[in-house]
Amino acid sequence: MVNLPPKPEILSPAGNFEKLKSALLFGADAVYFSGKNFGMRAAADNFTLGEIEEACAYTHGLNKKLYLTVNATPKSVDIGGLERYLNEIKNLGDRPNALICADIGAVALAKKIMPDTDIHISTQANVQNHLACLAWAGLGASRIILSRELTFGDIKEIKENVGGKIELECFVHGAMCVSYSGRCLLSNYFVSRDANKGACAQPCRWKYYVAEQRRPGEYLEIDEGGEGTFLFSSKDLCMVEHIDDLVMSGVDSFKIEGRMKSAYYAACITNAYRAALDNCYGGNADLKQKLKAETESVSRREYGTGFFYGPPGADAKICGNPEYIREKTYLGTCIAYDGAGSVAVFEQKNKVWLNQNAQILSPGRFGDDILISNLSDGNGAPIESAPHPSMVFKIKIDENIKNANGAWRGREIKPGDILRSI
Repeated sequence: MVNLPPKPEILSPAGNFEKLKSALLFGADAVYFSGKNFGMRAAADNFTLGEIEEACAYTHGLNKKLYLTVNATPKSVDIGGLERYLNEIKNLGDRPNALICADIGAVALAKKIMPDTDIHISTQANVQNHLACLAWAGLGASRIILSRELTFGDIKEIKENVGGKIELECFVHGAMCVSYSGRCLLSNYFVSRDANKGACAQPCRWKYYVAEQRRPGEYLEIDEGGEGTFLFSSKDLCMVEHIDDLVMSGVDSFKIEGRMKSAYYAACITNAYRAALDNCYGGNADLKQKLKAETESVSRREYGTGFFYGPPGADAKICGNPEYIREKTYLGTCIAYDGAGSVAVFEQKNKVWLNQNAQILSPGRFGDDILISNLSDGNGAPIESAPHPSMVFKIKIDENIKNANGAWRGREIKPGDILRSI
């Protein structure tokens, strides 16, 4: 029997309060999120000061943790605003467990204002060796979010040399940035949106052409090989089939990218990694195919394993197709369930039809098939479809819930469960 390291943390994204609740319900040990300022995902909904305090109280009530991103790269003109912001966070009644920072000046300021709050060093800081880890530890950091360009060999060497003096975290799933450690100037160049302050327009996903000087107006697509390539667009990272290797690397926290994705994404991907990790520490079922199918049920790009098994120079993990792959559709979230009448009440996310085949996704399960044979509006009046965003609709759920063999599951639906298409 292989001796396993202590069980790592599952760390999930929370772009708003709905996503935070969804991630925690479906198995996250901790979530990372941003306020309205100084985070690296300015286009996400993000949290007001009041919402930060509310989120902290909610999450701590579940005995789980929150990490607040303050990892944008500030200029001198921004420092006054950063100082005010950190003081506002300090004065909240309930505060995050840690701040995620990238800039050394921001780290020094955060330690001065909030000395008792842990500091996690962002992947934007591009930490790639144990000396850098120990140097950050000497400046008061408690965790390093490692550069995404590292291999398993690199990570293991770092782990062996930091001697438990600092925790290590790495990304295990989600979008990858083609720029080194996410530090990019393309967005600034094309549309004057600063990627290093969280406002990236993702020009690396755009399609590019070349033109020859003596042939003005003739644009040639950039191809590489028979199927073509997209020079800047990276494959999404997916390591759910390689949990054993991640565990044995000694990383303390497995991070899922996706604060701008849906609550369904947060639930589905967190659920998959929670099941994979728990199975590694005590299960004996071969879940790889089921877990891979779950990760493929969200909107995504082509999947790859990042650079864990080889450095960028060996394989840059560039997409052959930059388009999103859309599998299952997020139909709604359960907001109430009447056990006596077997009626589940949902809030609509995408159009639902009568007699549609669908699935119920619940924490710790991989989706139970259901035929929507009884559909009504919020008042119980029969309807043919639920077409309006956020409308309330009801489904009578009883003998329709089956397992893979068609047998009756006999369980209740609970608030937070998700309805999705097949």
